[in-house]
This record gives sequence, structure tokens and C-alpha cells, in this order.
Amino acid sequence: MNKQAEKLFNQGKKEAAVKLLVEDLKQDPKQLPEILQLSTYLVQAGDLEQAEELLARSLEIFKDNQDLLYNLGNIYYLADKYDKANDIFQKLVNNDYAFEAYFMMAKTLDQQGKRQLAIMYALTAVEKAPKDLQSNELLADLLLANGNFQEALTFYQAANKIQPAAKYYFNMALCAMNLKKDYQAYLNQAKKLDEKYYLKNEKKLADLQEFIKKQGDSNDGQ
Repeated sequence: MNKQAEKLFNQGKKEAAVKLLVEDLKQDPKQLPEILQLSTYLVQAGDLEQAEELLARSLEIFKDNQDLLYNLGNIYYLADKYDKANDIFQKLVNNDYAFEAYFMMAKTLDQQGKRQLAIMYALTAVEKAPKDLQSNELLADLLLANGNFQEALTFYQAANKIQPAAKYYFNMALCAMNLKKDYQAYLNQAKKLDEKYYLKNEKKLADLQEFIKKQGDSNDGQ
């Protein structure tokens, strides 16, 4: 990795960092750490096209390099090219690449509307990296969206242990409410941690309360 470019990038001088790496790679195009660094900087600067071109060209030099493939898969994901992203992450999963491949596979499958499969890959990501915040959050989000409230609650609790957040407390409350369990303590914590987030999502809560109440009323009338 080019330390000077890293310093420039961290100072907000993104163009200068990119230019320095481009010049460096012109001198020697076979510097894998610099290629990965440049692709990351291009993505963060929003230049997905250049990043894709760089990685595709580099994969001709470093045949099937898994780190290059992973970065390219991320670019396809960000560019909404989910079929291409899926192909790459599937290849990485087959080669038992790090948990990140399972995590990104889950995200890609979710975007393709394959939630059940996405849950399976997200669960594997969590099994491979139990302390990874994003993997626990993704799995909890997928389970909540799928109506698996008890399991979602468990993984929001796991994410919250790693790093407490209003979102996790709020969604724990949603899960508890659906499970007809006490949820007020979760809401209090969500409000305490981030009142703006709580107020922004309050309507979601009111709608759910109304829905559950209506369900209860219709069951009573049966």
C-alpha cells in the first residue's frame, strides 16, 4: 500500500491520492496492493466505471486473484449489476473466501428478491464472523423483513452488544411487539440514544400498533 497516497486520501485530497497511485502504477503495473488501494479510492470517489476498468485489466495480469474479484463484485453490486455480482460472489463462496463474500452474496440475493437464500448466506457470514456488526445487522434486517421476529430479535440483540444503536433498540421493539412481548424498554433506549431516529420512525410504530390492535379485534369477534 502506498502510504503517501493513503495520507492524502485521509486528508480529503482524493484526486491527488488517485493521481499519485495512477503514476505509481504506470511505472510498475504489477503492484497488487496499489491496484486494490486505487480501486477502493475510485469507488469511494464515486468513479465506478474507472474502478471496474482497472480491476478487469488487472485480472488479466493476476488471473482469478480473489481480492481483485471481491472488489470487482462490490463494484457490480454498487452499479446495480446484480447478476454479475452474484457470479463473482458465488465463485468466491465456492473457494471459501472470507466471510465478506457470504455477506455480499446475501446482500446481492436480497436485491434480486431471493430473501430466503439471502438469509442462508447472511447466517453463514455471522457463523464465520460472530462479532461482525454489519453481518449481524444484515441477518436481523432480513429476518425482520421475512417475519421471523424471534430470530430477528436475537440478532439485533447480538448487534447491539457489539455496538448499541437506536435502530437496533427500535427494531427489537418492533419484534417484541409482534411477539406480544413487552417492548417499551427497548423504545425508551432507542429514544435515549437517538431521538431524531426515534421520531422519524415513530409512524412505523403507530401503524404496527394499529395493525396489531385490528388483528386482535377481529380475532375477538370470531
